[in-house]
Amino acid sequence: MRTETPATTARATDDPYDIRWFRAADREGVVSLHRETFPDGSDEWFQWKFLDNPYLPEVPIVVAEHDGEIVGARPNLAFQMRAGDTYHIALQSCDTMVGTDHRRRGLFSRMSERLFADYADGEPAFTFNNPNPMTVSGLSKLGCEIAGEHTTYYRIQNPAAYAGLGSGLVETVGERAARTYLGARDRRFDAPEEVSVTRHTGVPAGTLAALYRRRPPGEIHAYRDEQFFRYRFGNPNWEYTVYTARLGGQPVAGVVTGAGEKEGHTVANVVDVLPLVGDDERDRALPALFDRLVTDHADADVVALRGRSVPHALLTELGFHSDQTLPFAPIATPTRMIVSPIPPDGGWRIAGRDLREMRNWRPTFVEHNTA
Repeated sequence: MRTETPATTARATDDPYDIRWFRAADREGVVSLHRETFPDGSDEWFQWKFLDNPYLPEVPIVVAEHDGEIVGARPNLAFQMRAGDTYHIALQSCDTMVGTDHRRRGLFSRMSERLFADYADGEPAFTFNNPNPMTVSGLSKLGCEIAGEHTTYYRIQNPAAYAGLGSGLVETVGERAARTYLGARDRRFDAPEEVSVTRHTGVPAGTLAALYRRRPPGEIHAYRDEQFFRYRFGNPNWEYTVYTARLGGQPVAGVVTGAGEKEGHTVANVVDVLPLVGDDERDRALPALFDRLVTDHADADVVALRGRSVPHALLTELGFHSDQTLPFAPIATPTRMIVSPIPPDGGWRIAGRDLREMRNWRPTFVEHNTA
């Protein structure tokens, strides 16, 4: 737990910036700065993301104050992570921001140094982030390292929407490939008769947690219990839908989708797949689940999925393509994951797994704070 001490709160008398931890009175200033920096953000969103998070007793935001005004903030989202049979609190930096008139003055580095210094003893144990290229450079200077790139699969259902955004997708993929994507929308699976799919209007946290416990992976991932599901899918910026499949009357698989607007087009993310590790029953049920979710999200411009928890053959059959291969690889902006122990000069292994090796992780969109 982070604690304030005279050593950590002191600053030079000629320093115009006070680098300190978030206080309740800072809420309006942080939300206002966020609205100036990013296209979204509301009081409801802030309450969910930072104040309702159950994994730390304090709000893990470092702020920069200048003349009584919040001019910088380095917010973090706390997760309880699992690696093998061990459990650890970790941080994911998100929505880092510095006011226009205060940039290039080292505030990002100073806020990061304060974060790492005050969490040097005890939890959280490490950080994992999905930053933009500018933030990657700043984190690298602090001792963080790139673990690798996330693999994301896209099912483009409206190439024209992307062409309108000037992404060059249609020109790169070509008309023939575009027809393939659109044709995949009409493809149906012959689901086994014994598989029944239910679409839930709420989040059945107990059922999802039970599905997770069927086959939890050994790699590093967010620990999924009832508390996690209730919190994680409370994000007011997305509309979540849960689908579960039963075989012989018993739940054997589930998926969670999140629908919303992103960069001017409609997106349906497959946020999570349960269990994360396949078995005969889960993999027998997945085609029926994906057939249902693709049908329900037929109006989305794109359906996206992250990670390796869904068989590649199923994704290919449905018209999903990886951003690591053609046709997307030449135009995709890779999403890198950068990691660090806390403090950055600490040990890089968690339960014997090196944080810097992507093969030691099992992420989906559920570990990404913006999905």
